[in-house]
Amino acid sequence: MVIVNSVINICNAVGYNMARSTSFVMLFIIASMSLSGCLFSNDEDGDIDLIVNYDSDFETIVETYSEGEIVQTNPARFEFDFSKTTASKTIESFGITSLDGQDSIEIDASNDSIISIEFYDHGMYEINAYAIDVNGVKANQLIDLRVDLRIDWTQSDTNNPLALPFNPEPANQGQNAKMIEIISNVENPSLVNNIGDSGQSIQLTWQLVDELDDICQTRNGQINDGDTMMWQTLYFNTYMLHELRIVMDDGQDSINVNQSVSILYDN
Repeated sequence: MVIVNSVINICNAVGYNMARSTSFVMLFIIASMSLSGCLFSNDEDGDIDLIVNYDSDFETIVETYSEGEIVQTNPARFEFDFSKTTASKTIESFGITSLDGQDSIEIDASNDSIISIEFYDHGMYEINAYAIDVNGVKANQLIDLRVDLRIDWTQSDTNNPLALPFNPEPANQGQNAKMIEIISNVENPSLVNNIGDSGQSIQLTWQLVDELDDICQTRNGQINDGDTMMWQTLYFNTYMLHELRIVMDDGQDSINVNQSVSILYDN
């Protein structure tokens, strides 16, 4: 009886261990199957290799004034080419979103791959370029853009030059400009019909004035008949409205003014 009981106990132990081993094997197989499903599901989701080409991240708005009136504005224009973008699934659309609240631009990827955007206000801008495939998978790329402003200003045959107003603060309330560059040329034209008279020299004063009417920079000049004088300066207070003025005494000969004011976001 002892021998029989021992054999039965041994058989029971062997069966129990085999059952445990079988359970562990089944659990391992199930775990492996579920783990492999987590690691290799990318084919269904798809992926996008977003490539956006562009010539420059810096452009300048040019405003042209004649006799104090604006005659032309050339915006800062950027062009973005998505044609090198690839994906495992069909791409449906390309787009650009400006992060300062401007309207998004989106195009049908089957018809076009180039997006152009224009800015009419100077400043630093961050945009998001993106591509979307047929499954709604979206790839994004952030791009920083710099937009400077140059004001070209001409006035002819005047002895009372108009002030040139400008605002160096960005309309998008972002980063302020680094500096303002002023290049002002004043000509004292020769009096062709004034026979026997070499003409008069003129005295003038350039003034850069802020909105508090404080004179921030100034320069005096005397220009002989037929000559031109230039004032070129850099100014680093890029807050508040400003004016560039040319002040002349009454009774002096007329002058021609050709000048520019540039608002720059880099050195």
